[in-house]
Amino acid sequence: MVKVARGGSRLDVAGATVGLVAVALSLTPSLLPRPAWGQGLVSGLGFAVGYGVGVLLWRVAARLSKGRLPAAAEARAWIVVAVGFVGAAALMPFALEWQNSVREAVGMPDTDGFDWMWGAIGVAGGSWLAFAIGRGVAGGYRRLWALIAPRVPGREARPRVSGFATGALTVVAMLVVLSLGLSVLSFLLTAASVQHNRQYDPDYPQPTSPLRSGSEASLVAWDQVGQAGAKIVSGGPTVSQLELVTGVSAKEPIRVYVGIDVPGTFEERAQLAVDELIRTDASDRAVLMIAGTTGSGWLDPAALDGFEYLHAGDTAIVAMQYGATGSPVSAILTPELSQDGTSALVRAVTSWWETLPQDHRPQLVVYGLSLGSFGIQSAYADMADLQASTQGAVLAGTPSFTSIWSAAQASRDAGSPYSLPVLDGGAHVRWADQWGGLQTLAGTWDDTRVAYLQHGNDPIVWIGPSVIWSEPEWLKTGQRSTAVSKDMVWIPAVTAFQGVIDLVLSTAVPEDAGHKYGNLAVDGLHQVTGDAGLTDSAVDRIRAVIELYDTYSPVSN
Repeated sequence: MVKVARGGSRLDVAGATVGLVAVALSLTPSLLPRPAWGQGLVSGLGFAVGYGVGVLLWRVAARLSKGRLPAAAEARAWIVVAVGFVGAAALMPFALEWQNSVREAVGMPDTDGFDWMWGAIGVAGGSWLAFAIGRGVAGGYRRLWALIAPRVPGREARPRVSGFATGALTVVAMLVVLSLGLSVLSFLLTAASVQHNRQYDPDYPQPTSPLRSGSEASLVAWDQVGQAGAKIVSGGPTVSQLELVTGVSAKEPIRVYVGIDVPGTFEERAQLAVDELIRTDASDRAVLMIAGTTGSGWLDPAALDGFEYLHAGDTAIVAMQYGATGSPVSAILTPELSQDGTSALVRAVTSWWETLPQDHRPQLVVYGLSLGSFGIQSAYADMADLQASTQGAVLAGTPSFTSIWSAAQASRDAGSPYSLPVLDGGAHVRWADQWGGLQTLAGTWDDTRVAYLQHGNDPIVWIGPSVIWSEPEWLKTGQRSTAVSKDMVWIPAVTAFQGVIDLVLSTAVPEDAGHKYGNLAVDGLHQVTGDAGLTDSAVDRIRAVIELYDTYSPVSN
């Protein structure tokens, strides 16, 4: 076990040195700017991990030196701390310059200082957390070793073999304990999230329109819609608002939503969603959207409302909740729910839509944001299947582990950057990171149109496991986005860790940066699905209205 101090008065010099190097690395630029407390947390975690690595390396070196090096490189604690503070202070001018380069890249004003109080709290919290985890793991290892060692044969006759076997079995036992712990954690988080999902926001009352799920006329009871669904079926523009903004005659939009409290399998719930579409005469609408939700069942109101404005309400939106936990928890602990739930909905709705007369059925489009994008794409075998089964797709902030997206990125035309690819000259699939970006290519954009929306500084899109050990394509020369700081470089393990922190902090950025796509999604939906014959000024008014919406990040949903 690595001890931070001996007798409360001494610290390990080797550990502190490596820890200070880790602090310096933690200050380097990443995808998104960090507040003082966030930077402090990162630096504190980095110092604690570096300290442990430094102590371990010194002990290995001392053992290999056969007595030429002392067993521990310790010094008085105040000396080590003082040198550490001096080193950290020397790094701060560089840290400010690096952070300002990130802020400039995302369109934020420069900062001219550092909030030392919040930074210190972050460092203390991060260091404590890392040391506590390390001590917990070490303590667990010792206890399991003590339980396993007496039961391993051959301790007297073959002590080395017995010791190796004991160590291996202890590691396996720790992995089993970790797996069980994650299962318990998943159960507790799910239970808490389900209860939270049943706590409705009074600002979103039960809809009275029969065109909404949860109404008295609906096949989905109001108490089965859930908190996330209530905000969807109770929200959206009214007919008068649609007509005021668009300047044309409008219809009341259809919104179908099936919550997790509806009993049955995913397939049975998906069939209920289809029955709701039939009940509301969704087949008579101009456009039908299958929307993939995030982990909690959330959908971006800016995208939904913008879609309805574009088509003057002649729309139907159908969605189905597959879980109640936030997207990060869902993606890590229960990723199969997004795939299975969304796929069931896509299959059921598409099968029903295919039975409708070809000359009298709505345009079928799919939309997904973040884990919703992953879920939508999981419903199709490949890009060709997606294009053959739909009449358009808008996919925003697609996670890096999405196979169809990854294949499309890898198949990009020669010379086009990884951060914003061109595929087959943009004939069917296009990428954009800003409003109007889908129209920049000179060639014709044929049906079926697929639009990928991805910011160059979105950690959800770019950070994956491979970033730990290999330089990502999106950081290489000629491949990187202008939204990424010119000072950002790949550092093994560090860049991936910074990306995880960026994910947590991805809401503290302007609209149309990081993992926020509300405004950009409206442009994508316009380019893919068209509009209700609106004038350019009407589209400008829609954009102006949507830009007034509160900005959200699906990371917290």
